[in-house]
Formats: sequence, C-alpha cells, structure tokens
Amino acid sequence: MQAYLLDETRAKEWNDLVEAEPSFSMMQSWEWGEVKKRLGWEAYRLAVTEGERLVAGAQVLVKRLPLGVGCLAYVPRGPFGRWSEPEVARLLFGQIHAVARQNRAIFLKIEPASPSSADLQSLFAELKFRPSAVTNQPCATIVMDISPEPEKILRSMRDSTRRKIQSTERKGVVARLGSADDLPTFYRLMQITARRAGFSLRSYEYFETEFRTFAERGNAALFLAEHEGQVLAAHIAYIFGRHAAFFHQASNNEVSNLNPNCQLVWEEIKWARSKGCLTYDLWGIPDEIVPLVTAGGEPDAERTDGLWGVYRFKSGFSKNIVCYLGAMDYVYSPLLYRALTNKFLNQNTLEKISTWLDTHTFHRMENAYGIRKMPIT
Repeated sequence: MQAYLLDETRAKEWNDLVEAEPSFSMMQSWEWGEVKKRLGWEAYRLAVTEGERLVAGAQVLVKRLPLGVGCLAYVPRGPFGRWSEPEVARLLFGQIHAVARQNRAIFLKIEPASPSSADLQSLFAELKFRPSAVTNQPCATIVMDISPEPEKILRSMRDSTRRKIQSTERKGVVARLGSADDLPTFYRLMQITARRAGFSLRSYEYFETEFRTFAERGNAALFLAEHEGQVLAAHIAYIFGRHAAFFHQASNNEVSNLNPNCQLVWEEIKWARSKGCLTYDLWGIPDEIVPLVTAGGEPDAERTDGLWGVYRFKSGFSKNIVCYLGAMDYVYSPLLYRALTNKFLNQNTLEKISTWLDTHTFHRMENAYGIRKMPIT
C-alpha cells in the first residue's frame, strides 16, 4: 500500500469510494472540495491505494488566516473508506501531516462519520490526536430508513407529525420544487431565520456556489412551501450515493400553524427515494443527546430550550438517533492553538469568525476575478 496526493484524473474513483460510505458523505466528495476552493479554501485529496485500487482517502481543506499567522486544516465528515485500519491510518495521516505542515497549519481538525469505540480511541491515542470541544458538524443526528413504500414511512412517524403533513394541503399550502432563480427568496428567508434564532449567516454567494455545484449533477433540490402567494419556508436538500440529507432550512415568522416545514421534509423524502436513496439524514440534533444515548437513556422530547426544539421537530419523523465520535484535533503549534481555543471563545464566537473569513475571502476574490455578487435586502 502507498499514500499520495491525487489529481483530477482520479476524481471519479474518489467519488465512487465516497458514495460507498454507509452514511451521507458529500463533504468528502470531489465537488465539495471545488465548492470550498471557490470560497477561498485549498483542497487536497489524499488517498491510500492497494495496488491500483483506492481503499481510503481524506479531503483536507486548508484555510489561511489573516496576517500570515498560519492556517487551519480540516477534514469534514472524514476520512472515508478503510481509513481506521491501523496500517492504512498511519500511511494516510502521514500524508495529511505532510500537507498540513507544508501549509504551516496550527492544527488539524477531523470529524469522522464514525461512532466512538475502544478501537478508535486507541488508534487516535497512538496517532496523538486529542478530543475537541469545538465541532463544526453535528455529533448526533437522526437518520431515516426511506427504503420502504411511502405509506409505511408515514406510518412510522409520530402521529402528530403525520397529521401535520396530511393537513397542509387541506389548508392550501403548496410545495414546489424550485430552481437557482429561487435562491434570492430562499436567502431572504434565511436572513429572517438567522435574526430569529441568533446565528451567524453565511453570504448569499456561499449558498449559491454550494447549490449550483451540486444541482448541475442533479444532486441538489430547493423546495419551497407557498400559501396564498406567500413563500412560508424553503429547504435545500442534497443526495450523494444512496444517501440524502436535509442541509438548510429557512422560514418566515408568519402562519407557523400551517406547518410548511413538515410538508417540505416529506417532499424531500419522496424526492430522495425517486433518486434511489436508502436513507435521509435530518442533519443535526443537540450534542447533549450523545451522552444520553450512549448511556442507554432517552432524550427529553418535551424540551424546547436551545436546539431541543429542533430535536422535537426532527424526532417526529424518526427515532433512529445516530451518534458520531465528534471532533479530534492534532496540534502543530501549541501556543497558537491555545490562543484559538481559549475559554473565552465559544462555539458561536468561532462560527462568527469562520463566517467573517469566508465573506472576507469571497469579497477579495470578487475584486480580483470579477465574481458576481448578488445584493440581498
């Protein structure tokens, strides 16, 4: 076996291996790297081969920090393939570290789509990784089996969720499949949602670049729910391989009793089934659920504080909770790492910094290369 950097001539082989993953792994796809490159990151595709066959890989995203202080190196929802086999891991991470050090990375963050286990903990201890409290991807999610017939999927849902889906049409709510022309409407709803929920919103260009890249492959869908000429909610869902995921949700502050979000999730499930998908990932519930589930407990479906309202909504579709290992960091520069992860920085602060970096980079690229900017009000 050997490990090395791949070029675009092996993009299809790379994607074939990513598509074979047992979970939604679009963030390790070749196209995801192209999206991030358009937004100012660098993407390195590092693979381990056995003979001529790819057996494992990791897409390493590198973001340079201002003032030349170094960079961040990140592997979202990866590595993939047989990466957790000790021999493969040593080869793969040897190449990852070489790339990270070449770019003067302060630290490397990985977030594998793998459950925690004694073997993985032992492997990461050997590789000198440390658990990180700062995560970018959800540590817990709800994954639906959408292989049965639609009627059976509906029957498996919470009674109240099923009734909401069935009542929306009677109330005059119409769901439709949108296009890139509807992205400004989606973004205006995202602005409303961000103000209501108090989170940092990425730029319009971020969503447009992401959506258009995968829509060209037929792997993205924008759904909108309308009532009496007013758009109530909009979702963006993606598929990769046999798996789909609910990525972005936006809604206005009016007529929530019409339950447009329930209707849109159902439309997305039917769309994913029509594309041959077997699972639908509702993408993220509170991280506090991980220790509860690990200990054999049940999450409190009645809580509404923080992200628990999100859990209540999503658990109406399925109770199949999937927990992942979480984020692991490898530190190259201890002093700068402590500065970036000190106790005064919380998750929201880091999200704001990340959003600012992406926006700053896009505007710099816009000025340099004439990339179009869409004004949103």
